[in-house]
Amino acid sequence: MDERDVIEQLVESGALEKGHFKLTSGLHSDTYIQCALLLESPERAVEIGESLARKVEGEVDLVLCPALGGIVVGFTTALALGCAMVFAERAEGDMELRRGFTIQTGSRVLLVEDVITTGGSVLELAGIAEEAGATVAAIACIVDRGGFDPGDYPFVYLVRLEVDSYRPEDCPLCRAGDTVTAPGSRYSQ
Repeated sequence: MDERDVIEQLVESGALEKGHFKLTSGLHSDTYIQCALLLESPERAVEIGESLARKVEGEVDLVLCPALGGIVVGFTTALALGCAMVFAERAEGDMELRRGFTIQTGSRVLLVEDVITTGGSVLELAGIAEEAGATVAAIACIVDRGGFDPGDYPFVYLVRLEVDSYRPEDCPLCRAGDTVTAPGSRYSQ
């Protein structure tokens, strides 16, 4: 699946939305990518996971993803790699492993996310993996919104969509009086 195919799938599934959005990062944008719509087809979800797995170099022992958005793509990527998958959840604002999940010391962990804007959540995952004594094999996502600096971590994605994001105080959509919506799970009640 090449970049053009992924964009076509995002559009066809209704996953690529236009409006005025508060992103999980807290930034505002006129573009939102709701990968849950892209991944609601099990066949397409498996194809996406296989495509991400092919981009990862080296051995992977475990896939670690954030709840909720990264779970489906994390699962299908782990399936393609033939390894286990665990996810981290927010508890009192911080990502942590729950539900009895553990990361083995010395393991090579692939961090998988659906969409990365600033990379805050996925970098929290890197901290969890490294604190457990594991090595981050790479960071992988379906959509890179173009604002993420992976530092020294290998980084792979299926598509890069460079769309503008704004701090709320600098947002031209807010200045124009457009109503902001927050479709991501972090701001839902």
